[in-house]
Amino acid sequence: MMRKVIAAAFKSKGKRKMKRSELIYTMSFDLNWFTHEGSKKVVEEAEKEGLLEGDDELQPTFDLDDVDLSNFKPDLSELLSRSVTDRIIEEIAVKLKKDSREVYSMVNKKQEELGGIVSFPVAALIVAKEAGIDISPYIEEVEREVFQ
Repeated sequence: MMRKVIAAAFKSKGKRKMKRSELIYTMSFDLNWFTHEGSKKVVEEAEKEGLLEGDDELQPTFDLDDVDLSNFKPDLSELLSRSVTDRIIEEIAVKLKKDSREVYSMVNKKQEELGGIVSFPVAALIVAKEAGIDISPYIEEVEREVFQ
C-alpha cells in the first residue's frame, strides 16, 4: 500500500520529482489523506522502505505507471503498522503482477517445501529472492522479527 500512496501523490501532481515539503503538503492538504504529521511519517517510512530517494528533492525508486490505483484510498494506521513480511509480500506481488493472496500461497508452499524448518518471513525472503528482488534491505529486519 505504501507504494500506492507514493504513486498516487506523484501522479496527482503529474510529477516524477517533488520537494519533500511539497510531497507532504500534497498528501495532507491537496489529497486530504493524512494530517501534516501523518504525512511526514509516511514519507519517512517510504524512505526507510527504499521507495523514495533523494535529499530534499524526492523521487520514487519504482515506475509510477506500474502501480494500479483504481479504488485506492489510503489508511494511515495500516500503512504505519505493516510488518516487514507484509512489505516483502507487497513487493513480490508487484514484481510478479499477482495479488497478495497468491503470494501468501506461494510463501506457504515454499515453507512446506522446506519441511517447515523456516519461519514465514524467511520463506517470504526466499520467494522474493527467487523472483529476482534484492532482499538485502529486509534481511536485518526479518532477523530481528524471527529472533525476538
